[in-house]
Amino acid sequence: MINITIGNIVVGADFFDREDEIENIWETLQTDSILLAAPRRVGKSSIMRRLFDQPRLDFRPIWLDCQDYGGPEDLITDLAVKAGELRQDPRHFFRHALKSVLGNIDELGIWQLKLKLREQVADNWQSQGESVLKELLAQPNTRLLIIFDELPILLHKLMTRDGDRGKAAAQDLLDWLRHVRQSPEFGRDVRQVIGGSIGLPRIASLIGSSHKINDLRPIEVGPLERSKAAELAKGLLKSRGIVLSRETLEAFLGQVGTFLPIFIQILASAVAAEVQKRRTPATLELIRESYEQRALGPEFRSCFEDFYERLDRYYSPDESRAAKRVLKELAVSFEPLSRSQLLGAYAQELGDSASESGFDFMLTWLADDFYICADQAGQFSFKTMWLRDWWRRYHVSTL
Repeated sequence: MINITIGNIVVGADFFDREDEIENIWETLQTDSILLAAPRRVGKSSIMRRLFDQPRLDFRPIWLDCQDYGGPEDLITDLAVKAGELRQDPRHFFRHALKSVLGNIDELGIWQLKLKLREQVADNWQSQGESVLKELLAQPNTRLLIIFDELPILLHKLMTRDGDRGKAAAQDLLDWLRHVRQSPEFGRDVRQVIGGSIGLPRIASLIGSSHKINDLRPIEVGPLERSKAAELAKGLLKSRGIVLSRETLEAFLGQVGTFLPIFIQILASAVAAEVQKRRTPATLELIRESYEQRALGPEFRSCFEDFYERLDRYYSPDESRAAKRVLKELAVSFEPLSRSQLLGAYAQELGDSASESGFDFMLTWLADDFYICADQAGQFSFKTMWLRDWWRRYHVSTL
């Protein structure tokens, strides 16, 4: 039985499908490190968690949640702590890996150890990070898989604080990660999986470091195949005692639009709630109303609000304002729009500060950050019907 899981990382028996993506990742990891790209709540972290929980190819995995860090020294500190836990004796590990900085650590608790370690690696985190990796790899037949979740958020945090010094810290971190991937000392036995819900290529470009990530193999987490989407929908609703007919299943899938697991989970939850409330079987009308009144309603608004808020967090004020205007035009249109149509709205919004090069950069960023896509004719639309409908409901009248 598959449980409805919205918002949390999906593990164990509730993890559904993605076998093709998992196989592709492990095959790629034989020779390369990976950039795993997906918007929030699409399943990227669940896939990375699966890699962590069920490693292959003799890899020993380490998970680093980069959005929790304030700088490279926090990343290296957490790497050291988790490396010590991997060896099941942190103090012994630190004594050998970081003997030059820690001194007597026998009396320290783990949290005190972490604070002391952070304090002492702040000025030489690159060399201390290498010492940690060397100590781990000193064991025979050891390969490391280091999973960096939300690395772009940490880089953005660095580049937007402390002026040039913060930008330099972000550049140094990307440079160090590339060094670990490329150097003969580590490259054979260390692989990285870097995940981000905002586009790492855009962040790297803004700090002049695109060349430091061009060795990563990009893998995008996309929608499920239709047959798998149907299987997931039936399994989720069956867990709530609901069986769909062929007709209502087709209506359910049509309402989902793009077969991302989070959309299927939310609509299944909405339909189950309406069936229970009305004490009636699922009908075509009930499914439509479940989407319009519940799935797009206040109950699940927080699942998507980050798409709006992060324009202000990760774009400049002018870029954010122009991006919101372009997305408004796409939201109110039921047909894809041409580049010239969007350029007109962009120019109207920014006035004399508008430029075609700035516009084209913005379109690229919105695509990298999973808002929009272009069809073969070069016409633009929202990447998913769901996001378009949500944007139309909550963020058209406010602009």
